[in-house]
Amino acid sequence: MVGVLFFTSLTSKCQESDNILFDVYGSAGVSSSQISGDRLRGFDQLGITGGIGTELQTNDTWKPRLEILFSQVGSRKNARPDEGDFDSYLLRLNYVQVPISMSYITGSTGFELGLAPAYLLSLKEEDENGTVVGLGREFKDYDLGALLGIRYLFAEKWELSTRLVQSVLPVRDHTGSSTFRLNRGQYNTAIQFVLRFHV
Repeated sequence: MVGVLFFTSLTSKCQESDNILFDVYGSAGVSSSQISGDRLRGFDQLGITGGIGTELQTNDTWKPRLEILFSQVGSRKNARPDEGDFDSYLLRLNYVQVPISMSYITGSTGFELGLAPAYLLSLKEEDENGTVVGLGREFKDYDLGALLGIRYLFAEKWELSTRLVQSVLPVRDHTGSSTFRLNRGQYNTAIQFVLRFHV
């Protein structure tokens, strides 16, 4: 919310200039994610991400942007019966995400840094028996991620982007609500690969 208010304030100030231009775009892509504390390794849960965004064209170097995205993250372990491993696990978290970022543009390449607050819409968590896992340890309704990314404009209206989004606040407590120093619970980590079309 603070970021949205900041973006709105910045927009109002920039409207004083006759040269202000809002660039609107749509985006679609995939994400590869994991969640800490599940005793699994690897970005094995694939999901989709996409939505709309707007970018302030205040100058050619620094460009703030605001987006509204649907984002899937989670964790997965597939059973391997041929190796005698029948255990499986699936966690899928569906968020509406509102990334607020600043990009530094040099040529056709840009680097972005920002925050990605998100609201949990729904989730699915089950094991090989279809049993819901983690009862008594509910996921928090909100997530706050820090994002770092690189973007590449390969045509007049087309852009490719890769982002790392890391939760800075836990999305769920550990079993027994245990903590250890900075490890306060479970955290989402996602790598996003996105294609954007600028209107």
